[in-house]
Amino acid sequence: MGEVSYQFRIISIGMVVVGVLLLAISLLPTEKICRRRNQLYKDWKSLAALILFFILGYILYINILLKSIFITTQHLIVSSILLSGAIFVVMVVRLSLDSIRRSEHLTNRERHRALHDDLTELPNRILMEERLDYGLAVAKRQREPLAVLLMDLVRFKEINDSLGHFYGDYLLQEVAHRMQGVVRESDTLARFGGDEFAMVLPATTLSQAVNISQKIATAVEEPFLLEGHNVTVGISIGIALYPEHGLNSETLILYADMAMYDAKRNDVIYAIFNPDQDRTTFNRLVMVGELREALQHNQMFLDYQPKVSIRKEGDIGVEALLRWQHPEKGIIGPDDFIPLAEQAGLIKSLTTLVLNKALEQCSLWKKAGLQIPVAVNLSIKNLHDLEFPVEVTKLLMKWNVAPHLLVLEITENCIIVDQERVATVVRELKNSGIKLSIDDFGTGYSSIAYLKKFPAREIKIDKSFVTDMVSNEDNAVIVKSTIDMVHNIGGQVVAEGVEDEATQHMLTDLGCDFLQGFHVCRPLSPRLISEWLQSTAWRAKDEGETHPEPDHPEIGEDVTVESTGKDRVSSQVHDHTCSSFMHPSQ
Repeated sequence: MGEVSYQFRIISIGMVVVGVLLLAISLLPTEKICRRRNQLYKDWKSLAALILFFILGYILYINILLKSIFITTQHLIVSSILLSGAIFVVMVVRLSLDSIRRSEHLTNRERHRALHDDLTELPNRILMEERLDYGLAVAKRQREPLAVLLMDLVRFKEINDSLGHFYGDYLLQEVAHRMQGVVRESDTLARFGGDEFAMVLPATTLSQAVNISQKIATAVEEPFLLEGHNVTVGISIGIALYPEHGLNSETLILYADMAMYDAKRNDVIYAIFNPDQDRTTFNRLVMVGELREALQHNQMFLDYQPKVSIRKEGDIGVEALLRWQHPEKGIIGPDDFIPLAEQAGLIKSLTTLVLNKALEQCSLWKKAGLQIPVAVNLSIKNLHDLEFPVEVTKLLMKWNVAPHLLVLEITENCIIVDQERVATVVRELKNSGIKLSIDDFGTGYSSIAYLKKFPAREIKIDKSFVTDMVSNEDNAVIVKSTIDMVHNIGGQVVAEGVEDEATQHMLTDLGCDFLQGFHVCRPLSPRLISEWLQSTAWRAKDEGETHPEPDHPEIGEDVTVESTGKDRVSSQVHDHTCSSFMHPSQ
């Protein structure tokens, strides 16, 4: 019995001692977890304290085993449980550390992918801007200069188009490699997008920035061997300096971009930003930046200009006209920012904003018992977007507006651009029940045969023909011919720019269908439109009220298109005086 007890004692003490050693070993990975900065891992300190408490308990149990006279099977079972517990703790801690390391590795890899260009492995624009912000903070604290370089490859597009994307990508990789051989360890070289690169040069003066630019140009202009041929590319570099040219990253990047295009325009290697050299470009780029902010801070609003029927009482629609409430410059009309939006790739966002606001207002009028169709101008970029009809349908459903209450206006010049692609988009819009209108008719080059096929039920004669048609016989002939032609092919005619009673009467005699212009009413806010409807002799349709459609069918079944969302209204958008325009029957 004594011999068995002795064996049990040795085994029990051995298992507990191993448990103590395992718990001690588990403290090392636990300490590594606790050292991580993530606040989530701070809770592991409690686990470390518990492990120390377990070790103390194990040691006390060893003392109990040493002092016990007899060691029974129960002691052996407890010792095995303690050993198992220690093994469990070690496995949990080790597996947790491995899991954390794998998670951090994946996170770091994803962060690297998010902040680096896949093709060249250079920092991308996001990381470059982060490092620029950091460099500016250091430069400000240490009162040091800093330079920003933006670089664009010359003749890259021709090489990419002629040899293909494979060699184009290879060329970008080689250019990046050569540039890396020029930059200092403290500099940041980034791929800005496409064939553009950028550099952040801390503690760099103007002369040093020029010197680095010349070294880059020398490295890049060496021939590249592509498909057995020596191919050369050039480079245009723009330089902007802190603090001479700007105090923040957005300004420095903007000015470096301006200088780069100045270098490209003058066919030189580099150019230093000079705000007096091209004030127009400067103002344009500044406005693009402000336009982006305007979209983010809800500075856009809509006025509405009535469009009234002179042949059918109660048929009133409105055209949505976009305005920009600039915090410093006041109200800016669309002619001043729509072209910039198209160049900067913001036109789709603007169109979506206009559609959303216009359909929201249409829904509010509907709830007030009024059926008022709303017209919105489109851009060619919308009509090249095959997803655009789906987006419009979603907005109609969002605001519970019937498709026939939305009119999409397309300028005449655009219906002959990329006809097949535009035809697909326009056909889907028509099939969804949305009405289409050809805007600024008479200023483009579309043929009568093509117009006959285009699925629009409305033609808007450009105001350049309407405004002085009373005094200009040629314009009067053009307007009359257009009205007759459109009626003959089954359409309706809207005359834009009706500014006096004589023009109204002449258009009425010529059989025009709708009038739009200052003589009818200036563009108004939604509230003033509602007041105008109550006071004018023209009455909008009540909800549920219908009028028979014209005898002629819609124009065409086939297609094509663009527009600029331009405004046909003077800058006096807040002169809300409307004429006492009466229905002809009164």
